[in-house]
Amino acid sequence: MINNLNSILNNVIYLDIETTGLDEESCEIIEIGAVKIKDSFITTYNTLIKPKERVPISIYKLCVGLNEDDLLNARSLEEIKNEVVEFLEDLPLICHNGGFEKKFLSYHIPKIKNKIMDSMELATILEPWRKEYNLDYLIKNVTNLDKNELHRGLEDSIDTLKVVNALLCRQWVREENTKSKKSLYNIINKEYEFLKSWNWKEHLLKPILFNPEEYSYVNYEEEKKDEIKLNKIKIDYDKFEELLINEDIWNNGGDFGYQYREDQKNFSKKIRENIENEERIFIEAPTGSGKTFAYLLIALTKAYINKKNKKLNDASYFISTNTKELQNQLIDKDIPMLLKKLGLYGKLNYGAMKGKGNYICIDRLNKCDQLKESKEGNLTDLFLRRLCAEGKHGDIENISFWAYNHYEIEKYLKLINCDNDSCNLDKCAKPCYLRKRYNELPNENITVINHSLLACYPYSEKKKINHLIIDEAHNLMEKCYDFFCEEFSSFDFIELLNQIEKGHPSIYMQLRNLNAEFGYRETIELDKLKYLVEDINTNIFILINEFRRMNLVEGKYNFVTEFFLPREELKASMEALSMQISNLKESIYRLYKVLNDYVKNITLEDETNGDKDYKNLSEYIKKIKDTFDICDKFLEKSTFYAKELEIEVDYNGFIIRNIPLNVGELVNEHMLKEVKSTTFVSATLRIENSFEKIKKHLGQENSKDFIIPPTFNLKQRTKIFALNDIGSYDSPNYIKNIGEFIFNTAKKLNGHILVLFNSNQRKQEVFEELDLLTRGTKIEVHTNRKAIPALNDKNRIVIVLGGQGFFEGIDVAGEGLTCVMLDKLPNRSIEYPILKAITTYENRKYQDVNYPQLCIKLKQIYGRLIRSNFDYGYFIILDPGKNANTIRNIERDLGGPDIQISGCNRVLGYMDYDYGIWKKYNLSLLLKDIKSNERDIEKDFNNEAKKHKMFWEFLGIKDNQCYFRNINYNLKSKS
Repeated sequence: MINNLNSILNNVIYLDIETTGLDEESCEIIEIGAVKIKDSFITTYNTLIKPKERVPISIYKLCVGLNEDDLLNARSLEEIKNEVVEFLEDLPLICHNGGFEKKFLSYHIPKIKNKIMDSMELATILEPWRKEYNLDYLIKNVTNLDKNELHRGLEDSIDTLKVVNALLCRQWVREENTKSKKSLYNIINKEYEFLKSWNWKEHLLKPILFNPEEYSYVNYEEEKKDEIKLNKIKIDYDKFEELLINEDIWNNGGDFGYQYREDQKNFSKKIRENIENEERIFIEAPTGSGKTFAYLLIALTKAYINKKNKKLNDASYFISTNTKELQNQLIDKDIPMLLKKLGLYGKLNYGAMKGKGNYICIDRLNKCDQLKESKEGNLTDLFLRRLCAEGKHGDIENISFWAYNHYEIEKYLKLINCDNDSCNLDKCAKPCYLRKRYNELPNENITVINHSLLACYPYSEKKKINHLIIDEAHNLMEKCYDFFCEEFSSFDFIELLNQIEKGHPSIYMQLRNLNAEFGYRETIELDKLKYLVEDINTNIFILINEFRRMNLVEGKYNFVTEFFLPREELKASMEALSMQISNLKESIYRLYKVLNDYVKNITLEDETNGDKDYKNLSEYIKKIKDTFDICDKFLEKSTFYAKELEIEVDYNGFIIRNIPLNVGELVNEHMLKEVKSTTFVSATLRIENSFEKIKKHLGQENSKDFIIPPTFNLKQRTKIFALNDIGSYDSPNYIKNIGEFIFNTAKKLNGHILVLFNSNQRKQEVFEELDLLTRGTKIEVHTNRKAIPALNDKNRIVIVLGGQGFFEGIDVAGEGLTCVMLDKLPNRSIEYPILKAITTYENRKYQDVNYPQLCIKLKQIYGRLIRSNFDYGYFIILDPGKNANTIRNIERDLGGPDIQISGCNRVLGYMDYDYGIWKKYNLSLLLKDIKSNERDIEKDFNNEAKKHKMFWEFLGIKDNQCYFRNINYNLKSKS
């Protein structure tokens, strides 16, 4: 194994451990593998360790070649401790994600005192632009070696050695090719006081007489990509949606199996006609109808033809998505894939655009003193500067999850991201990624934005939105209130006040600089400013103490109320608070007046052209004035606004909001006013079988609409249950009952369950209950979105618990997800401020206001269950409430089978039969198209099952019968 193995680094040990889980206190080390390089001589060490507790079945699959007998016959941890310590000596240990090894070794073998160097940290510093840094990913991208995703201790240690070699080789080549010839080693030495003792610094120097040919496996491409080989196909782009009929285009490359659908062509045609007629249309495209494919095909072909014909205004298309994750999916996967299929890759420009606050500002990064005060801060600064070098990167969303947490980016985010007010992209001279993207806009054919940016699109001077496709348009129903809301946060405002004396540079210093520049026309009094700031802080603290005295927060959640429409018992309290908020407002105005007078007295209007201090001060003063205006408006009772007061559960702060109720007018004024054509697309737009409610809500009453028929047979492939014996969500046994039902369902179905909660607190309580129930079993319970792929593992029994962020965007096709549960109907409280304002001021019934958002959410949640023709399963509402009319309305709008009101035991009793029927039907579908002789049937069947993400596998042929297995379910059929 160590033949031909060499290492750039000397007198180090590469070490990896395999464990039974992630928690060092409850999990064990079951294998240690290490490669020692001492005085340039290489030796290895590898040992299995006998576990005291059970080993999850997933570990055996992950660690190829590991089996239970080997582990049970291995030596115990106590037996190998001294041997391990002796092998490691006092040499530095290089581990990939070293924090993990450090906590396990410290807990289980405390005798190990060796310094641990994290190769993942090295990778993020040397190549900070990457979105992943796990060992498998790095092997595939920085070397030319093949690596499967199966792990063992010694093998991973060797892979870590090769990755470190490759990373260093690549860095030295980059340094040789740079014009400045400034090495990373020298940069650290000269610019980072606290990094002179960084573990990796000395290893950044290239050894004398270094020969890169000894490391022939190093891949020097910045980003290795697996290109699909495509045949040349003549394409008539004027055919637009008719291209969908030509399956040769879409099956070219063999990367996915395409099948023409008439409905998808009709859908595409409607989008094209809407664009050509410059109209607005709502299209409901059910799950599986290929909506992304359909609208991208039209946008790309129209853009290409119009670009070729010099119709540049019509060669530009904006796509608005609900989340930044969907933006990334379109940019990284969907758009490039279609461009390649259509032979248009390189002929059209595309990119994503986000709000300014989503990008790192080089100027603010350079001025961030907090990054210069510690080793951790220096390391974060180094990472960010290298990431943003030359303006090639800088989107905060694209920073890898590991690096974001490791370098505590969240801690510094507000100090280093672009400031919406002070960021002038036309005049910015820094190598800024946002400025680069901004300057690319005019030549872009497809620009992907998100709904939040669409609501306040700030780049119109560079590029107007002519044709707009709004994907996941149902989200506008609720989010429009957030888009147009004005908010005052006590916490954020205190941070703003701190800039007067503690900013970098402070507002006080900027005032002094401005005053000096214009001849000392004003006397700037720091004590006066400090007094005014203290007065505001005092008023904020008085308000918070008043909230505490009134005991407004009850239980585990923030207190929220409509300020002018509170519960009857709180009316007097809200009236008393008006005076305190008014005092706060007046104290804010006094600060605004003094600052504004200072600037006015220092400068004349025609003297300030281009003065940076003047611009910064003006923007700061505007923020203070805007805050005063928000407080002032909040205290005015209005039938056009909901006035929301929110108090944090720990009384650390409060938020007041002015939420406009006339969102339809604002959508037309701020989002769609100058747009030529708009296409609203979603799987869930109709409420009560009509587009009327969403159209009226968004001010689009005159828009057209179009419905694509359901793609899947929901009535035959799903069952919907509403349980009647769990109890109400606020009953004392609710958590216990839910935990037991989920646990019993997991045993029946071998996991593959997604349980959704309206409340994160309730989710946590159920997780704790399930944690107790599943101890000593093979059932895994997860609450992290990153655990979703684990549902696809047929050898693991996985339950995923999620909050409202999981209601949509979870896409698990096949048998990875066969049961979705919801804790309760997502009804709004009668005291929910927006709902309270609408029902009161517009004289509307609670159900009329509440049901549309309830309907949309339920349709989205139900949509998690069926993603392909092979999908099936149960949708279970644990607490359906007591309103039978609501259940019947939901039943109508979901478009699936009748909702069965039933008890837990009856539902559990149905499972064996129902799931058996569905599994057998899928088996028949898999066998239908397989035409193989006995020699090939196993391979063909298993490939077909894998393609459709089915858990069926071929067992063999005996007595002219074929035998198949699906988890614990066995069947046979004639050969």
